[in-house]
Amino acid sequence: MEIQQLEPQLENMQEEYEKAQKFKEYVQGIFIENNSQEEFKRRVDAIFNETFKDERL
Repeated sequence: MEIQQLEPQLENMQEEYEKAQKFKEYVQGIFIENNSQEEFKRRVDAIFNETFKDERL
């Protein structure tokens, strides 16, 4: 592969990494002890959907 072909893939990987890090930080901010399991799952799902919403369109 040429470098020009790899650059868009590398940029995409960087964007995905940044989104994953953002998701991880948000989820770490939720303390499971303060929420029921259902509430925790609901909040994680909402964060995931917001973080990765562009990916599913």
